[in-house]
Amino acid sequence: MTPPGAGQGTPLLVIRTLGHANRFATWDSEFRYDGRIRVPMGVKIKEVRYSYTGNGITDVSAIELKRGQGGMNQEYEVIDLTFLDDADLITFTLRGDLNVDADPRPAYGRKYWIKVEAILDNGEVRTANAEIEVLDGAWQKSDPEVTGRPFVRLPWDNAWAVAGGNSQAGFGYVADNGRIPGDKFIIDLVNLRQGTAGVPSNNSDHVFFQLVHEDGTPSRYTPTPQLHKATGHSGAGIENKTLLPAIDLRQLGDKPGYYRLLVWPQSTDPDGSPSKLRWDQDKPEDAFQIGSVYYRYTAPRSADPGLRATVKTTTLTATAGQERWLYPPFVVRNTGQQTIGSVKAVFTAPEGLRFLEDRVAFTRWGDETQEIVALGVLSADRRTLTCPAVPLNLEPSGPGRDAWVSLYPAVAVEGTATGRLQVGIQLGDPVFATGEDTIAVEPRA
Repeated sequence: MTPPGAGQGTPLLVIRTLGHANRFATWDSEFRYDGRIRVPMGVKIKEVRYSYTGNGITDVSAIELKRGQGGMNQEYEVIDLTFLDDADLITFTLRGDLNVDADPRPAYGRKYWIKVEAILDNGEVRTANAEIEVLDGAWQKSDPEVTGRPFVRLPWDNAWAVAGGNSQAGFGYVADNGRIPGDKFIIDLVNLRQGTAGVPSNNSDHVFFQLVHEDGTPSRYTPTPQLHKATGHSGAGIENKTLLPAIDLRQLGDKPGYYRLLVWPQSTDPDGSPSKLRWDQDKPEDAFQIGSVYYRYTAPRSADPGLRATVKTTTLTATAGQERWLYPPFVVRNTGQQTIGSVKAVFTAPEGLRFLEDRVAFTRWGDETQEIVALGVLSADRRTLTCPAVPLNLEPSGPGRDAWVSLYPAVAVEGTATGRLQVGIQLGDPVFATGEDTIAVEPRA
């Protein structure tokens, strides 16, 4: 499907689309869009307009709200302004109603191009065309085979009764400190075939989800698409909604910028096997974007040349699926010229291993009997543990002074583990020391 105006010599005065609500059912005829434009220095956005019906005519004008205010009407917010040497970058979020809820049957969905215009105060116009796919919101047995695929709702207004009041606040959410509260990302799984005997794709009980940065790299919270349990239902009620827990991008060590929340609804056939009507989490094009967050950019810090350390590592042995926890030790010695105070520590584990606690214990050279604990944040798959401030308070080593700190996270060995697996550590932000312990895993007898 070709967007209106394509191939007609349209000038390169375009909006870079960061993300948008790309797929939803006829029940949720809403527009969510996040974009970025490069403008001459000092130029501002005067007006933002979009097409209400997808006919190429920008007939809805959005009003501007303050950054981070949130709302439920036809509105936009400038959520970031970056000053370059010769231009400014303006990042904005746009929301509003659409009229694209016509029943697409006998097809399972219908595609539209929603035109967006950002009109600048110097008279220039920036444009974009966002493709959306609107799925049927009704199904009966006589419909064609692919009609009635599972979907997730695109929350709107205050209809999902969350604590914050605004059900759609999880799209274009501004998180300057990196923290996303636990009432922003709503997952409501619908399967129009749910419970209907003898038809394919008649049961849904989970989705996969992932947070992905604007440069294509995943958040450390979701290094791969993560399974999330949800109750599939065929009606429009909200009682089966689920919420993702609070997420702290800063504590996870994620880079600042724009993140999309992508979701892949799942379904199974009557025999319990994955249905071909599900949405494949290995295909980015199958994802539903139902949320976004902007973690404000901060200038990167240069490495402190005075911070240096070595990490002594070791090799441990284990048996696949063993009940006993492992505590791989990382012994840190300060080889620099100044004391290492509180630093970020990031621990990583591969497939077959996982961290058991959202903290790391450590002992110090002064008193090996005293165990200290530093709190952290676990990724959804429990394979990354980020501790934002571990008080190493480690003096430089030297003649007659062997100062050290031994950190040891709790690790479980899964039944699928095999071979020599590495648990890693990174110290500092920027990183000034790394190391890897090896766990040699033997199969169960």
